[in-house]
Amino acid sequence: MKRDHIESLSSVAEAVFQREHQKLGPLLQHEAKILRQLSLLQAQSVEVKSENSLTKGYQITGADLVWHSWEESTRRDLNIELAKLRSQKLAAIDNLRDAFGRKQAVAELTHRLHKHRWR
Repeated sequence: MKRDHIESLSSVAEAVFQREHQKLGPLLQHEAKILRQLSLLQAQSVEVKSENSLTKGYQITGADLVWHSWEESTRRDLNIELAKLRSQKLAAIDNLRDAFGRKQAVAELTHRLHKHRWR
């Protein structure tokens, strides 16, 4: 294998690895955003439950039912979105793992070729 071929192969392997690495960043950011939203929703739920016991008009008007319906719907939607996102993240991690493996294989091949030529 010629030196320029192996250098090209090495450049391509690095570019593919970097591309796959770049794809993972936005997925991780989106996952963190959804987790913050779920955490905020949980905090609001705890706050509403503690205030609910103090406010009788809240239950009489049915606002508690509306709140709980909205909370459950929002929590379900966020969890569905999180599940889809985590599926995408796992696929992206698999692609990144494959790209890393190819990059390492090319690096090992380059190392062996250089070692062999110096003998």
